[in-house]
Amino acid sequence: MERTNGTEPWQRSLQAVLSALNRSLHGAGPCPGQPPAAPVPRDPRRDANAYMYILFVMTLFAATVGSLILGYTRSRRVDKRSDPYHVYIKNRVSMI
Repeated sequence: MERTNGTEPWQRSLQAVLSALNRSLHGAGPCPGQPPAAPVPRDPRRDANAYMYILFVMTLFAATVGSLILGYTRSRRVDKRSDPYHVYIKNRVSMI
């Protein structure tokens, strides 16, 4: 009884997909027997607000980064009046 390789059809289909991908990357048509498809014309109204979206995303990014930088610099101040250590020292010095 001869056993058949179960992965052979899978390997053939994978090889066909890879060779089609390789042909499409090098500029050949998808299949040798078919003519290349004509490019689909783009609708100019579809991309009309693309710049607004990019501007909106960049503004959100700038606001996020700005708030992080501002929060970090404000938290790193050396002389805070609400620092418990400074309050303790101030109270102890005034008692002496």
